[in-house]
Amino acid sequence: MLPVTLDHCVIHVTDWERSNAFYTAVLGAELVARPAGYAYRFGDRQLNVHGPGVTPAEVARLPVAPGNSDLCFEWSGPIADAISHLQRCGVAVERGPLQRFGAKGAGTSVYFRDPDGSLMEFISYARGPEKELQDLAQHQTQAISGAHGMSAAREAPGKHDPTHLPPGIPVPQDDGAARHLPGMQLPDLALPATRRGAFNLAHVPGRTVLYIYPRTGVPGVDLPPGWDDIPGARGCTPQSCGFRDHFAALKDLGVNHVFGLSTQDTDYQREAAERLHLPFPILSDAELKFARALKLPTFSVAGMTLLKRMVLVIDDGTIAKVFYPVFPPDRSAAEVVAWLRSHG
Repeated sequence: MLPVTLDHCVIHVTDWERSNAFYTAVLGAELVARPAGYAYRFGDRQLNVHGPGVTPAEVARLPVAPGNSDLCFEWSGPIADAISHLQRCGVAVERGPLQRFGAKGAGTSVYFRDPDGSLMEFISYARGPEKELQDLAQHQTQAISGAHGMSAAREAPGKHDPTHLPPGIPVPQDDGAARHLPGMQLPDLALPATRRGAFNLAHVPGRTVLYIYPRTGVPGVDLPPGWDDIPGARGCTPQSCGFRDHFAALKDLGVNHVFGLSTQDTDYQREAAERLHLPFPILSDAELKFARALKLPTFSVAGMTLLKRMVLVIDDGTIAKVFYPVFPPDRSAAEVVAWLRSHG
């Protein structure tokens, strides 16, 4: 065997504050300050980090980018403890527990994501995979009953239906966070899209309707803990379906372009756009450049910075009308259609 061991690898982040909080609190890293930026240390192993203000001297042929890393960390105890830890940190388990094979052989893993969308994995070798998976039912029962102070889940684990809007979800209140938007010029930014490359909304001619939403869910993939209790969070898929179903009416009323926008990455958005048969592109503001330029209202959950739901009517790059807050989300498109008819 050659005298070689892994010393460090590299990730890329877009926001030092939220990434530092995630990697120290969720993954237990030691934060190492650098002349520009930080590194995350795990004993005698390290993650070097590219991010704002860092100009690396050497990069891969395809440089690491935010959200495209895939990292696995060993959890030294039972996987149920890892799940409980993630719940306490407000981080959603995206998949698992599942039997996986790592450096030490068969183990039990759960998957989650860092704030930029990179895939994270906890793998446990503490107990046999069969025993760990037998404990899943008990852990799910605890999650439903509101373990660790979370409210009771409205859906059984693994049974999420993003098209369904459950009764009793809280109504968002107008916090004044969008009052500055009417009359603003859109920032000169190109945003990646699920079709036709990218769009710069500042230069899109005519009338545009842009609906902004937190995040679409995936069938069968559990929502972040407490999601249904966040005012205005639930209902992104019904809102998208509403704009799909009213697309022809919007065009008849003089709307030249319809777009959706969230902070999810384009690959994630493309799955939803294709599954829902959306006739318009979805734009990604994963780096929050558009949101920061307009000072859009946001909220944080499970290590993610998400946009609060709103709709903008834009005329030649200038915001003409703002719908905020939006509720119920499945009636959002109909509300825009009614406004356009009354202001035709």
